[in-house]
Amino acid sequence: GLTESPSATYDCDAAASRQCPQYFLYYMHGLGHGIGLDVHDPGAAPSRNATTRLVEGSAFTIEPGIYVRENLVDILPNTPRNRALGETIRAAVKRYANIGVRIEDDYIVTATGVDWISRAPREIAEVEAEMRKPFAAPLPRNRSMVEWYRATAPRESR
Repeated sequence: GLTESPSATYDCDAAASRQCPQYFLYYMHGLGHGIGLDVHDPGAAPSRNATTRLVEGSAFTIEPGIYVRENLVDILPNTPRNRALGETIRAAVKRYANIGVRIEDDYIVTATGVDWISRAPREIAEVEAEMRKPFAAPLPRNRSMVEWYRATAPRESR
């Protein structure tokens, strides 16, 4: 399975010229993004390359996750290190194939700090209690509201 260690890497390419952290195999998107009228509003969330600071009113999400693709071992570039890694993780990949979990937390920067605005269950007991509830179909879309959103231009385009 996944090993927590700075040396837990795999070869990112068949030439073995680049090493990637092992968690890239199970987590293939960024840690978060800005949220707003455009679901992935730019500039509102920290990133590896960001040089700007969050400001009051910034809304963003932090969404760690883990995803185990059934073909994970098969898509590793063919190198001796990756073949050895594949044999090490094969049983775990088979056991957990095609599962995915993402915890998405949403935040707004205020004058006094950061407010956590999402309240989805996150503790095991909370998630299990939520899963025991009967399924409730989503409400039908309000077509006039959808059209209003489509006609509303993002701030930077005004």
